[in-house]
Amino acid sequence: MEERVERILSNKPERLLLDDWELESISPIIAGKKAAIAELAGRDSIAAAIKCLEEMEVEALLPVYTYTGTEYGSFEYLGRAVEWLKKRLGSGRVGDLVFLGSPKFWHGLNGRWVKELIGRYGFYTPCIGCHVYLHASRIPLAKALGVKSIISGEREYHDGREKINQISPAISAYRSLLFWFDVNLFTPLAKIRSTAEIDGIIGTKWDEMGDQLRCVLSANYRDAMGNLHFGPEHFDQDRIQGYLSEFALPMASRVIEGLLRGEAMDYSRIARQVLEESPV
Repeated sequence: MEERVERILSNKPERLLLDDWELESISPIIAGKKAAIAELAGRDSIAAAIKCLEEMEVEALLPVYTYTGTEYGSFEYLGRAVEWLKKRLGSGRVGDLVFLGSPKFWHGLNGRWVKELIGRYGFYTPCIGCHVYLHASRIPLAKALGVKSIISGEREYHDGREKINQISPAISAYRSLLFWFDVNLFTPLAKIRSTAEIDGIIGTKWDEMGDQLRCVLSANYRDAMGNLHFGPEHFDQDRIQGYLSEFALPMASRVIEGLLRGEAMDYSRIARQVLEESPV
């Protein structure tokens, strides 16, 4: 892994707006092409990128990894995944990996106001807000490059199980956030039910690539039996909708609007303002 990348991943700096020189280095892969930003995470994001490039009018992909501050594992996996994509789809159609991230943004959206959010909505999990953060963080890059599409591996079904951050209302919310900024979110795997189908798209068992990065908060919303409940005593969809529409989406929108205007960001202050203005 090159020294610059190691430095970024070690320090995880505020990195949602790239310097002009870096934007210029990215431009050749997408110049004059119908291009899309492709999230790079695990197996599903790889399958989504393949599906879009092979089945849609997408001519070039720019893979992007957005760090959160909660992941662990070998970051070498990311480089292997990009090289595999280049071999599968053609090096002229897949750009080099771009790193984005703002742990301070993640903290303002998902960490600072836990007590307040539990009091208002009767539940808390960082996972829905984390995906809001991930999708929002790619918007400034899309606007800077003039890219209208972002590809995501979000799936509503995972071999009969649900993930709280990938239920239908959550995916719809992510899509609406990007649409607000005139960017389309493509989720070509949304209705795919089995991991076997994902392996079929990729053409191999992705586990053979080595362990993908993991999150220290993984499965925090499941009970001791591994179940996810939607009921008045736990996660019901009305409360999730309220959390998204009253807090997470407005907060993320204000952050991105401010960044695009070149303003200095105080993420926790923005979150507090949204909470003060929203109904209790």
